[in-house]
Amino acid sequence: MICQCPAATALSSWNAVQCTESFGQIQKVAFQRIYDGTAKNTIAAADFVTLAKWQTLTTSADGKKVVVSPYIQAPTNEANAPRTFGGGNDTLGGVEIIIGREPSAFSAVLRGIPQSVIKVMKELECEAAAGNLGVYLFDENGNIEALYDGTNYMPIPIRSLFISDKSHGGLEAPDSNNIQWTFLPNYSDDLAIVTPTDFNPLTDL
Repeated sequence: MICQCPAATALSSWNAVQCTESFGQIQKVAFQRIYDGTAKNTIAAADFVTLAKWQTLTTSADGKKVVVSPYIQAPTNEANAPRTFGGGNDTLGGVEIIIGREPSAFSAVLRGIPQSVIKVMKELECEAAAGNLGVYLFDENGNIEALYDGTNYMPIPIRSLFISDKSHGGLEAPDSNNIQWTFLPNYSDDLAIVTPTDFNPLTDL
């Protein structure tokens, strides 16, 4: 954990909760590099909500390019847990000390997707292994989740991307490939939910 020292004069306050916030079922994701060379990939807030900007990114031939996944199913995002030290005789009163937080695991299933598509998607594993891959999340209502710094939107960094080989469903299920990755600790601190103005990312990208 990174804590301010010395502590602030008073506890930090937050705005009163006027409306609850909840993202819907994740149905597609868009991948983009975190950096284009040495420059961070960002999208201005005014452009982020327009189809024209996203079409430019999905047809780009450089490091800003965005690629959109096929529909994913059975999305699961596990809540992370604290990283702890001690317990028993190691710490006062046997109380564990929280020293940080674990990453968050995400998994889903790609059903009925041609393996020629899966083969290309597997190339993204190396991008994630290099620490230079992020995602935008699309829900069933066409909303987008991304990181926001008050001016620009950015992809959410991921690590340990893995796409499995085909699992044959036989008589009882369609063929499928599993997909999984890990969100870094504190990944959601600057997360924002955005509603596009003139397109639905599920059907228009």
